Order: sequence, then C-alpha cells, then structure tokens
Amino acid sequence: MVNIKKLVVSTILVLLILNGSLLKKVSKAEIDTPSIAGEFGVAINAVTGEILYNKNAHARAYPASMTKVLTATILDEQMKDGEILTVSRHAANQECICFGLTAGERISKLDAMKALLLLSANDVAVVIAENVAGSETGFADLMNQRVKQWGLQNTHFVTANGLHHFNHYTTPYDMALITREAIKHRNVLDVMTTRTTQIKTSRQEKNIRNLFHFYNNPHAIAGKPGFTDAAQHTLVEYLKKGDQEVISVVMKSNKRSKYNDIQTMANYTFAHMSAYSN
Repeated sequence: MVNIKKLVVSTILVLLILNGSLLKKVSKAEIDTPSIAGEFGVAINAVTGEILYNKNAHARAYPASMTKVLTATILDEQMKDGEILTVSRHAANQECICFGLTAGERISKLDAMKALLLLSANDVAVVIAENVAGSETGFADLMNQRVKQWGLQNTHFVTANGLHHFNHYTTPYDMALITREAIKHRNVLDVMTTRTTQIKTSRQEKNIRNLFHFYNNPHAIAGKPGFTDAAQHTLVEYLKKGDQEVISVVMKSNKRSKYNDIQTMANYTFAHMSAYSN
C-alpha cells in the first residue's frame, strides 16, 4: 500500500514538472515572437495552411499589386496556353507602372502573365480582365467568385491590378491562401520565379526583370510586392527551407522594412516548424 502511495505521489510530481515545462515553453514562445514594422502580417505553413505568425492576420487592408497574383491565376484558369489577348484603348490608358501597350496591340497569354507579375504592369492587368471576362467588372466578379469558393470571407476585389478602391480589400491570411492556390498553377509559379525574360508583342520586344528582390531572403522562391498611397507597401512571398514551405504576407509596411518583415516572420516560422517536427 505504501509503495502504491509513493508511486501515485511520484507520478503527480512528474506530471506537475512536465506541465510546468510546457507552460514555460509556451510562455517563452510568446515572449520571443518577433515584431515587424508592418501593421498587418502573417506566415502560414504552405502545405497545411496553419497560421504560425499572426499580427492582425484577419484584419482587412488594401493589397495593392499583390492583387495580380489572383489575376494571373484566373488568367491561367480561363485561357489556354498560346491564346492571344488584344489591347483596348481603355487598357492602354491605365495609370502606370505599365508595359506601354497601345490600342490594337496583341500579346500572348504567357507574355501577358510575365508583364503582369514581373513588371507589375497595370495596363496588362486590364488587358487580361477585358479579354477573359469582357470588362473589368466582369473580371472582378470572377475574382470574387473564386475567393468565395476557397472559403475566404474577408476579401473583395474591384480591380484586376490593385489600384486603390475603398471596396478593394483582403487580409494577410486571405492573401496567403490566395497565393497558396496560385502556386499550384505551374505557369504562375514558373513566371513568379523568373528573374529576367523577354516579352514580345505584335509591335515590340522588351527585356524585363522581376521587381521582386530575391536576394533579400535566401529562402525566397517567389514573391509579389505592391504599393499605393492608401495601401502603403505590401509583399507576399513563397519560401522554402529544406522540406518546409512557408507563405508570408505583410501589409501596410514601408519600403525599407517590407522585406525585413517577411524575413522576420519566415525565420520565426521555420524555427517553429522545426521545433514541432522534432
């Protein structure tokens, strides 16, 4: 009987010690969570969708040109490889950054996707919208249908290029999930990982480079930055470290900090994933 009492007491003591250790680990994780300059940020496990870093991850904000990740995805879904898009006068007159298209000019689906994602060309975004859906409004309907199908409740898009509109918004978490879906498309991922390329239209040829700064993070595979006065600086990145995959988004950051914000969140997330896989 005495031995049984000793065993029970010993077991309780061990459980209390283990429980204390777990509490210390959680407390340390909370204390060690790094801060970022951006007002909104998230990092998710790109495979499971689990949130591993959260700073106002479900709050609505303006995405700016991160919008073009979804625009490219819908283009890839709706048009066949090799199809040709024709430029309208309206599309040619967009607020730049632009590729510099003129009314009547023609461009292939893949070259349009390159100009959209690498150069962040606003004129090309409108070309895509009009050729896929007949109008920017029709294309916005497709965008909103798609995000609803993915179960995203805090996203609503008005434009294909992300130029400011008060009713054009998303959240860091929703943007991460949009990117998670986008990189399942081989064309979209291949273009986003391209550093330099040539684009040929019916009237011109241009060599362009990706505006995304790959060198800012050794684990960066692809990314899409954005900026408007209302949105400030935004950035989404897809990162890999060994067999770990992370998607990280920062919104309402600044030019100097946005890449550092992504790296801070990603580094924390990779460490978190490694700790829990051991």
